[in-house]
Amino acid sequence: MGFLATTILMAGCAVPVASGLSDEDANRVVVALERASVDTTKEPDPAIEGKSRVLVPREDAARATLTLREEELPPRAAPGVLETMGKGSLVPSTATEHAQYVSGVSGELERSLTAIEGVVAARVHLSLPSPDPLGGRGGAVAVRPTASVLVKHRGANSPIDPLAIQRLVAGAVSGLIADDVAVVLVARPVAAVPPERQIVHVGPIGVTHGSLGVLRIIAVAGIGLHLVLFAVAAAFYLRAKNLKLALSSAANAS
Repeated sequence: MGFLATTILMAGCAVPVASGLSDEDANRVVVALERASVDTTKEPDPAIEGKSRVLVPREDAARATLTLREEELPPRAAPGVLETMGKGSLVPSTATEHAQYVSGVSGELERSLTAIEGVVAARVHLSLPSPDPLGGRGGAVAVRPTASVLVKHRGANSPIDPLAIQRLVAGAVSGLIADDVAVVLVARPVAAVPPERQIVHVGPIGVTHGSLGVLRIIAVAGIGLHLVLFAVAAAFYLRAKNLKLALSSAANAS
């Protein structure tokens, strides 16, 4: 976060754009916003214990909201197997347990895919045959499991090969082969950062290009203030020295 943004945020001129986040999701929001040259700060969410929120300068709130919408952040909560199993009725039916299991596996796969740098969002749809209550008797034709995966990624080139996605999904489902996993990749353009919002560094301080002039004014004013203080201190020193010499001369004369 830049020096000027820190000053603004400390002054209270900031608004939250995402709250109730896990630490991992808050970090993803911060990275996405700073990539778009929006200064951010992350802090504990005062409304939810153990959660975080992300704030931006008030004048950047609209652009930050648009950036998060384009990046599909904060990410959609994808429940895993442990979160889905056992929910619902007290004695769930076989069909209910199967649906919960499919939803949980899909959620785990979506988490794995969105953890890859460059992946904006992922959806995994599994078509798994329900377990046969007759234990496979009756001459029913076995249905092969299939899957379809939608991956939205940043930039023209996918950060993960479609074959790798097929192997990942097939490896998570018993009986599913990679050739039965359909993969659809959707490229999301990288938003161009306006020149005035690009981050430049003045020594260890990072600021937007548009704020560079303000930083220079602050730096010049700081240097001028130091010079004035130095001149005042020098004047007091010379005055004290002259007074000491005068007292010494008076004492010698007497």
